[in-house]
Amino acid sequence: MKTLLAGPYVGEIGWELMSWQAHVRRVFREEGFDRLVVLGAAGREAFYEDMAADYRVVDLSGLPGEPCEDRRVDAHRRPLPVPQIRACIEPMLQSAVRTLRDAGAAVTTLLPAMEGRLLPCDAAHQRFIQFRRVPRDPMDAPWVVLVMRQRAFNADQNWPTACWEELYDLLIDRGINVSSYPNEAASAIEALSACDLAVGHSTGGLHLAALCGCPRLVWSWDDSVRDFPWGMTQRQRYQTLWNPLGSPVIFHGQGELPSPAMVAAWVQQALERIGRRTGRAWHRRAFRAAWRVRNGLYDSVVRRPSFRRWPWRLQEFVRYGLI
Repeated sequence: MKTLLAGPYVGEIGWELMSWQAHVRRVFREEGFDRLVVLGAAGREAFYEDMAADYRVVDLSGLPGEPCEDRRVDAHRRPLPVPQIRACIEPMLQSAVRTLRDAGAAVTTLLPAMEGRLLPCDAAHQRFIQFRRVPRDPMDAPWVVLVMRQRAFNADQNWPTACWEELYDLLIDRGINVSSYPNEAASAIEALSACDLAVGHSTGGLHLAALCGCPRLVWSWDDSVRDFPWGMTQRQRYQTLWNPLGSPVIFHGQGELPSPAMVAAWVQQALERIGRRTGRAWHRRAFRAAWRVRNGLYDSVVRRPSFRRWPWRLQEFVRYGLI
């Protein structure tokens, strides 16, 4: 039996969603494998279940550093050497290989590069699906899921717990049903498959919302910051580059963290515009039309190798003025 052994993924969840799990799906589906075995962290099995994957939970808590992008970083956010991380995961990888080969499988391993390299969200590199689960106990509309950013590094960008509690009270006072984002993938997919809006500071759960077709309200640093890979802003990442299904999103670029009252007003407006059961269909159609145009411009003018046909001034205008 031709078996693909994938992982483990040592980086952050947003990168696993947008630059790994769909790549695993493409390789598995298109390169003639009979079986998929995935090594990964607990609670992420649902990302691979459409492939009937044999998901084997491994303990990554002992890895050095913190997850960042597709790799690990130290306390100063300096990437740890790839050989160091590979040496840490090699025992679990070889153990799985031996077990599979002893059972007669022909094993091919697939590991992330762990070098901070993003895979394009296109069919040549990845195959995305829309995650969907029927919720066991859905809430009535309007229903908002709060996705709390709790990153260990850049912790100053995390919204304080008191702000989330105040936002919760403000939304309840407005007659909006509110729940918190579950940290386990299957439960999160259930909520994001049915709620009207996912809300939060840029974090991995909001990328999962995009793959559930869930409308999103996102805030992050302002659009003058272009240090994200490929030289794009956070707005462009949410609207286009990491939005392979064209899920509607309203993005607020902020120089400083917003107040709960400000976010409550944003939530009300977003529910009225793009909410799954509360918004206007024409707003969602308009966003999707703009998404198609942005993707087309990116493919034609910005992305390699097509960018070689265009002068830099035009590329700059498309990259930072139109996309």
